[in-house]
Amino acid sequence: MLTIINNNTNPRFNLAVEEYVLKFLNIDEDFILIWQNSKCVIIGRNQNPFKVINGSFVRKNKIPVIRRTTKGTSIYHDLGSINFAFVTKSSKVKPDNHKYFLEPIVNVLQGMGIAANIKNKNNIYVGKDKISLNYQTTHRNKTIHHGILFIDSDMIFMDLVHTHIKTDLVNLKKYFKQQMTVSMFRVLLLHDLFDGEVGNKVYSLDKLDKKRINQLMNEKYNNWDWNYGEANEFLIKSEYENRMLITLIIRKGVIKDITIDSFENTIKLEKALLNTKLNEDELIKALKNIREINTKKMIKLLMY
Repeated sequence: MLTIINNNTNPRFNLAVEEYVLKFLNIDEDFILIWQNSKCVIIGRNQNPFKVINGSFVRKNKIPVIRRTTKGTSIYHDLGSINFAFVTKSSKVKPDNHKYFLEPIVNVLQGMGIAANIKNKNNIYVGKDKISLNYQTTHRNKTIHHGILFIDSDMIFMDLVHTHIKTDLVNLKKYFKQQMTVSMFRVLLLHDLFDGEVGNKVYSLDKLDKKRINQLMNEKYNNWDWNYGEANEFLIKSEYENRMLITLIIRKGVIKDITIDSFENTIKLEKALLNTKLNEDELIKALKNIREINTKKMIKLLMY
């Protein structure tokens, strides 16, 4: 078992590291990865960010929304949480076996005097408090198990980020027997997972590794088409200034069908919006010559 010491807090880069280790790093070793992300929202592989995220709040606070490769729910990350991932040969573990990966984490917590346990198959609890969420996927002959431990995250902020969902998560910090920062806990977790032998188990990314990771980050995790455009087809139905009822069908993040019920002539508006990405910059370009429409109001109506 090897690890990569990764102090980068850019969530796009860190997702690219995960995927690189899973799909492209040709080393016959299993890996444990541990890192922290700056403020972001990571959505599940099949989720629709237009539906599950509070778009106006995310935009106002400049929080990146990034799609991961594993399924599951969206979740707000900040420097108060710890991410961990196990990448292992699929032959070592049965499909959807979360216990195999969670037991080492639980053992570390129990060693700290925290009564942690696995519940509902894929989450870690302390008593009735959920402190961790976990997801898995496979690629060829490998399995990746990704988890997040909430140590000192901003739960109020988390509630504001997500749409119509109040978090049932609790910070692990309340159970610490001694004062400890998130960074200290991260070091302790890695140390205990490797039984104190971390120094001999570090894989150092070389120039080629870093080049490929950065390429993956820029082409995928920095790409609107992946983060937003991969959303399943959905419908938007809204009324603009009591003047027109707008119905849109969105496929791959693009307006592919539009119907506007109005006494006004809306042909110009329909043509402008058709085949436009549901992206603020793209909508501004599309609507710039439609004088009859307040661009800011229209964008707020369609997106937020």
